Amino acid sequence: MNKDLEMESLQIWAMKGFLQEVKRIDNNMEDRRFAFILGAGASISSNIKGAATLANEWMEMIYHREHKSMHDDYQNWLESNPLKLSDWDPKNLAKHYPQIFEKCFEGDHDSGYAALEKAIKEGKPSLGYAVLAWILSSTRHRMVITTNFDNLVADAVSIYGGTYPHVIGHESLASYAKPLSRRPIVAKIHRDLFTDPINTTKGTGALEQSWNPTLKNIFKFYTPIFIGYGGNDGSLMNFLQDLDKKEILGRPFWCYYAPDGEPNEAIKQLLIKQNGSLVPIKDFDQLMMDIGLSLGYQLNEHTNQLKLTTKKSIDELEKNSKDFKNTDLIHDLNHSNDECTAAEWLIRINMKKEFEEKDKLFIEAITSIPYSDILIGEYARFLDKLERRNEARMFYKLALNLNSSDGQVLGNYATFLWNEEKLEEAEKYYLKALEVAPENATQLGNYAALLMQQKRLTKAEQYYQRSLHLEPFNGVHLFNYCKYLKDTHRHSEADNYYQEALKCDPYDADILTNYSVILFEQERYIEAYECIKEASISSPDNKLIQSAKKELEYILKQ
Repeated sequence: MNKDLEMESLQIWAMKGFLQEVKRIDNNMEDRRFAFILGAGASISSNIKGAATLANEWMEMIYHREHKSMHDDYQNWLESNPLKLSDWDPKNLAKHYPQIFEKCFEGDHDSGYAALEKAIKEGKPSLGYAVLAWILSSTRHRMVITTNFDNLVADAVSIYGGTYPHVIGHESLASYAKPLSRRPIVAKIHRDLFTDPINTTKGTGALEQSWNPTLKNIFKFYTPIFIGYGGNDGSLMNFLQDLDKKEILGRPFWCYYAPDGEPNEAIKQLLIKQNGSLVPIKDFDQLMMDIGLSLGYQLNEHTNQLKLTTKKSIDELEKNSKDFKNTDLIHDLNHSNDECTAAEWLIRINMKKEFEEKDKLFIEAITSIPYSDILIGEYARFLDKLERRNEARMFYKLALNLNSSDGQVLGNYATFLWNEEKLEEAEKYYLKALEVAPENATQLGNYAALLMQQKRLTKAEQYYQRSLHLEPFNGVHLFNYCKYLKDTHRHSEADNYYQEALKCDPYDADILTNYSVILFEQERYIEAYECIKEASISSPDNKLIQSAKKELEYILKQ
């Protein structure tokens, strides 16, 4: 078949259609089950570094062994294919994760496993894993297959599911992954962190043979839903590609992180062969919540367990911190009548359109769950947007007092401080946020902008590039980096990035206007005019844009 025709047969489903299909199969086909195939992307919201971040950190370690400083040379060095790989892609280091791991820790693999252990250590199951735990323990969809080493699934099932899954952490135990097990199954095809994890080129290049009959048997009963898996390894991906059309039950669904663009060609070909569908997503936690609701999950079912878990965390904080002074804020959770979790309150709040209604619900929510750093942090951000700054400051501090490791609140508070022109304090909180969540592209980009304002250009570019490496198709990040390149007189590079930014948002007036300036300075007046004309359509009330349009019209008439 012609390759272009094959691509035309690739199905991309909207989220609503995917969720309707999940619900339909669950309700109408009792012999059909879903298996969740999880990759590293599913762990990022739980504060575990993804393959891209680890690969970049390890490449920086390799670089520093050969060079005294980084600056701009690091990017040039990456472009030079320093590992001499035939398919080297400096913009996709996750693709070369095994080779980078081997190079960085050659001669001392124990040191490499220690690095992995440290990366996983701080991870705690996010909301998405809590919902997954409910699915695994309360429905017939009891199977997880993962390339990850972490214990997020097992921990979540233990905490939120009231049971403990059967974890298959080594290929010698593969036959115990029974498809119709009464207990949830977590099959770790690259082994567990503590059973000599498979992390090298050779190890990830081919699936251990004992997994082949087990996985084939699983797919006779389960339809796979892929989440956070990039298909960069040769083991699971090669196994999937070798399966015949009838060896996967039903239609596989491949959920991919939309801001990073569509998956690679191999994944697309696999889905065409198996009549599968791509499903663009923006967030693992929201995806799992949506799937859970489609399968009958009730948000308040886990309230009591969540309360007990939160109370334990607060007790530990109070016990270990001399500065903890929130005892008046915390009610006796064992006697609370809360009917909603923080997540459910936020869903209800976001459904309201009027600020007054949102404000009222926030107060009701915080009164109901006064120990929720999530609710308090979101309320602080809400107040900040309304420019109720004194109140926002108070609630930011309350949220951080409850949980000083919330990367989102730390980053939001840093931006709040920046807007108050407290630059040194803002930088301190940005760095804290990035220590907790080093893969948060928004905070990386925000910190880069702060550095740019301070004229710390080399460091600013490093953080801009880290932000874009994580979210290369994010229009906001591209736009900010474009402004950086323009301000540093690198117009040719800025031109390329503006074009990428416009692919993300072709009608953004700010992007169009700034790009028109670049084109004007290069005396590309016709292109500059086309940009400013589009900007004037998008923002007809902007007098500066309308004035620039008239000026260019005058120049073109000369």
